[in-house]
Amino acid sequence: MLVRAIRSSLKQRGFHSAHGVVWSGHNKWSTIKHDKAKNDANRNKIINKCANQIALSIKLGGGSTDPALNMRLNAAITSALKNNVTKRVIENAIKKGSGASGDSGNNLESCTYEIMGPGGVAMVVEAATDNKNRTIGFVRSLTNKANASMSPTLYMFDARGRIVVEPPAHLLGNDEGVLESILELDDIVDVNKNEEDEETSKDDTTTSSEDNAPEKYTVITEPTDTNTVSSNLQKLGFNLQDVRIVQVAQEATQIDPSEETFEKIKRFVDQLQDIDEITDIYTNIRGCPFSP
Repeated sequence: MLVRAIRSSLKQRGFHSAHGVVWSGHNKWSTIKHDKAKNDANRNKIINKCANQIALSIKLGGGSTDPALNMRLNAAITSALKNNVTKRVIENAIKKGSGASGDSGNNLESCTYEIMGPGGVAMVVEAATDNKNRTIGFVRSLTNKANASMSPTLYMFDARGRIVVEPPAHLLGNDEGVLESILELDDIVDVNKNEEDEETSKDDTTTSSEDNAPEKYTVITEPTDTNTVSSNLQKLGFNLQDVRIVQVAQEATQIDPSEETFEKIKRFVDQLQDIDEITDIYTNIRGCPFSP
């Protein structure tokens, strides 16, 4: 019932998955088989990431499986539905997070790994796992191969609550109205429009108006205020797209790496993201492009 209601809401707002398979037109079976295997692997990765976020949202939300009360869970389910994750997978993830499935869901833990990456780039890697030894083994192996090291970096970051929202219909296209509405709430640290979405839509002249992504705004708050602020935003008619605690590099620690270092970090991040249990990766690169 819960998933059906959220799915219905998404359809009314015109969401489409960004992960549909597009065939290139090659007629050789070997090429098609290779492409299909690659797409299937990417698809499974998306499903696993979404399921882990749902389960972790419940654990971090004190065990609450009610998205009306647990805003992080609400956003995680919304994200899963946008990525065409099936109702069965979502419900199983909810059971796992609450421990109702009888498997290792109750042992799911949030882990943080501090890494000094290639070129002296500070990294914070977060995971949701039911086997800490297995996950840290994967992370340590990749870290060694990247000539990086597991060493303290968290002191270079500040935890913040981050809420990504879409404005209600009556405020669409009204930036001033959106900002005024949000800033009237208590406990708001900062709010910004996601300009990159706007720039992408301007550059992509082939995209139909139906597929244009709705405008989004990012609201920053203190970690302890995240759920309350999310709930208040929802009461004002804002649609929650993402709710999570993020790590933001302190201004004095942010760097602009060389192109060579950036490419090394990008490869390392890609490898880490292939680990199913990894949920978020942060660096002290200015304007960190790898942050969720």
